[in-house]
Amino acid sequence: MIGWADSDWRAGRRPNAVSALEIMVLPPYRGRGLAQAMLAALCANTRARGFADLYAPLRPSDKHQEPRVRFADYVARMRSDRLPRDSWVRVHVRAGAEIIKIAPYSMVIAGSIAEWSGWTGMNFRRSGDIIVPGALTPLHVSRQHDHAVYVEPNLWVHHRV
Repeated sequence: MIGWADSDWRAGRRPNAVSALEIMVLPPYRGRGLAQAMLAALCANTRARGFADLYAPLRPSDKHQEPRVRFADYVARMRSDRLPRDSWVRVHVRAGAEIIKIAPYSMVIAGSIAEWSGWTGMNFRRSGDIIVPGALTPLHVSRQHDHAVYVEPNLWVHHRV
């Protein structure tokens, strides 16, 4: 997204949409309506700047509780009121967003076992898929290759503002 925007700017192309990068509410402040307020401000700012389309890549906030569940299955889950089960996806849908598609390889982080141990504070004594607290999907560890790779999907939504 940033690369596309830079390429467009360098080529003299005018923007025709806005994209969110990240909205994060720290844990002590969650559950107070701040996410909804931030999203409303983002939509209002998009509109005020003359744009009608806001796109947002979502990292479903509750997915880390079920890292072994396939991402597509997770985001397809609905509550009895037909709203998404995930709280962050639900905030967007309630605000009028349309779910566009899954980006299966939104973020890829590769590193050595030592790097991953340093980043996570965990010891990776075996190869295989390992759960890392807070991660949406398991980390794939290969002791044989001294390598670990984390692949995180996200969900793109579109707000017509």
